[in-house]
Amino acid sequence: MKDHFVASFQKVGAFRIVNGQKQGGNVASYFTTPDGAVLHVVAGPVDAKVLLREARWAVETHKLALTESGGDLMRQRLTFRRAHFDRLQREHGGEWRMPRATPNVAVEVFAMHELRKYKIDQQGQIHLLLTAYPLAKTELIYRTVFETILRERVSTNPVDGRDS
Repeated sequence: MKDHFVASFQKVGAFRIVNGQKQGGNVASYFTTPDGAVLHVVAGPVDAKVLLREARWAVETHKLALTESGGDLMRQRLTFRRAHFDRLQREHGGEWRMPRATPNVAVEVFAMHELRKYKIDQQGQIHLLLTAYPLAKTELIYRTVFETILRERVSTNPVDGRDS
């Protein structure tokens, strides 16, 4: 992991510490380029094996995108769009149609109309979102990931460390 990624975090949700244990909140693991373009997101807490598998997928897909694109960002986006759509089809069944590229539709509007109409799990929703918004900047999608997919509220409140 350390060869390809730098670990960081940003608290965007509220939770409490009770008797030394975290209660509430959720997590999303983002794999991004240095400038914040999202390659992949893992929804919710997962074990080390799953996180490593998803990290490898992000690295290998990024290498493929760079190789196929010749440095062209639009072609890199198309590679990631196809890759997320392929995973959506393969891992989440059903008859999927490639969603329209939606650069002029706000992510929140897409989430309200598209993510909610399908009965798929959180990771399937991530693949659908990243099919529609490949290589989107973190700041464009983090609120939708956290509030719509993980069903948590974005909060600036500090961690409540009081025991109850």
